[in-house]
Amino acid sequence: MPAIPALLRTFVPVAVAAFALSGCNDSLHQSTLAAQSHDAQVLSSGYSPRPAAVAVTQMEGAPAPLKSQFMAYFNADAAREDVALTDTAGARYLARGYISAFLVDGGAKLTYVWDIYDRTNRRAHRLNDEIALKGAAADPWSLVDSSALAALAAQSANELAAYLSTTPEALAAAAQNASDAARAAVAPAAPAPDPAASQALSYAETH
Repeated sequence: MPAIPALLRTFVPVAVAAFALSGCNDSLHQSTLAAQSHDAQVLSSGYSPRPAAVAVTQMEGAPAPLKSQFMAYFNADAAREDVALTDTAGARYLARGYISAFLVDGGAKLTYVWDIYDRTNRRAHRLNDEIALKGAAADPWSLVDSSALAALAAQSANELAAYLSTTPEALAAAAQNASDAARAAVAPAAPAPDPAASQALSYAETH
């Protein structure tokens, strides 16, 4: 067998290692992207969502008593998150909600979806999440109690507030507030009062 040149003997292992490393990096990259996609959530801007007033125009999926209970929890949680709930006439955004429950091994999953639309009826964002329910039942809704509804409402109100805080309306209001605060900080201070002028003149009684 002819001898392999020294340069080729050096190149082949390096090329193989580089190819293997490239494949490993691709796998890691794909895994990272999948994890990011799965865990993607809206992060709050830190500003108030109140300028992006929203109207809930629809809530479907749950039996009527559970739907009413969920909305009572949600309305209270949204107020605590500084979300401005209003009617459609005064809203900047419209929210259509859906709740569903389905059986899984060991219990059920209770999920929500909020589809957020702008004033042109274009869907701006979709929020969705779920909570796990323990138990065994033929009907998943039978595993849904008030604590599960309260947890789902709090979670959905928190994520709705986070999204609304990133909208153009919320960011514009925050920028305006910062601008007003900056102008107030550099405004000339009022002159200090003259102590002598502030004292009442007194006259000695003459005899």
